[in-house]
Amino acid sequence: MNQPKPLSGYTVIDFSAVYAGPICARFLLDCGAEIIKVEPPGMGDLTRGVSGMTPAFAHFNAGKHSLALDLKSGEGQELARSLIRKADIVIQNFRPGIMTKFGLDYDSLKAHQSNLIYCSISGFGQSGPWVNRAAFAPIVHAASGFDTVFGASQEDIKERPPNWEIMVADILTGAYAFGAVQTALLGRERFGRGEHVDVSMMEAMMTLIPAHIQAAQSAEPLPIGRFHPVRTKDGHVMVTPVSNKNFESLCSLLQRPDLLSDPRFIFGERTRHFRALAAEIEKWSTFRTTIECDDALNAAGVPCSAYTELEDLFEHPQVLERGSFSKISQEQLGQFLIQALPINFRHMNHATASWAATLGQHSDEILSSLLGLSDDKLTELRRKKVIA
Repeated sequence: MNQPKPLSGYTVIDFSAVYAGPICARFLLDCGAEIIKVEPPGMGDLTRGVSGMTPAFAHFNAGKHSLALDLKSGEGQELARSLIRKADIVIQNFRPGIMTKFGLDYDSLKAHQSNLIYCSISGFGQSGPWVNRAAFAPIVHAASGFDTVFGASQEDIKERPPNWEIMVADILTGAYAFGAVQTALLGRERFGRGEHVDVSMMEAMMTLIPAHIQAAQSAEPLPIGRFHPVRTKDGHVMVTPVSNKNFESLCSLLQRPDLLSDPRFIFGERTRHFRALAAEIEKWSTFRTTIECDDALNAAGVPCSAYTELEDLFEHPQVLERGSFSKISQEQLGQFLIQALPINFRHMNHATASWAATLGQHSDEILSSLLGLSDDKLTELRRKKVIA
């Protein structure tokens, strides 16, 4: 692709690890920014695993240059400060207070770099009584009210809240940080000053439950939409007749005009009684295959989808048409697919990188080209284990 990348020319120093910070930085890279990922010597980012490279690490860090740097050492901290002075953006998701201990917090840096965009990602934000709590996605799912809301919608869950393999909080927070960093860049272009962006995983998760937050404040809350899988002859479909037009189309397809006058299914009550409506739909759907139901309902103008198995995503016609996956090649792991930026631009290139760096692969290149360090100095730093 010959089109320009919208963030070309911006440099990001990425001190983040695991998911939330790294996905924010990778999206910035897809849009053209140069990313220098700073990792501790030895193990590096936890998602590298014991072998030093995993598909998950590659997914979140494709195209980033890796610098293995010991931030616990004074020399490592000074090198980090020198690198930041060459950059536009810093992303970090250490527990609040750690970067201050390193002398790499926003307040320490802004005195010499007033235009710096500094993004801090944490579980609960940079202030408040929970500021020092450890936070991974499952912790934030529980703390934010999300698991309680989700559990309440699962009528077969009786003894404990649900458990997740999906790290919703990490990815959602990374997406908000991606937008917040670019908003701060725009602010810098307009007003000439940098910004400290404080992104909280807990608050990000709370944005997923606005109707429940409002209902919790009301003595007479409005019904909240809740839908359930509808059984077919060989599986399930999700059907969501939200509008009256959707519902009229459904009743027409089912040849059930009587449902239109059922008080349980009028607008405002329909989602409250969706279990009952699903049972009525199943009098029709259980005699048809999933594909037949999906085709017929969508053709009739009723929102519907079959449930996609994960392995079927790679050949899904919508995913293929959109170019939702990008191929990556890594010597240790071979070739595999990672998800591309979930945004398409008409005129701007946003292609995902096709490689992932080994730990410290670019240490010498970064420090010699950006900071002018000699080979002898690099050898000395490596001997002292400041870099790797």
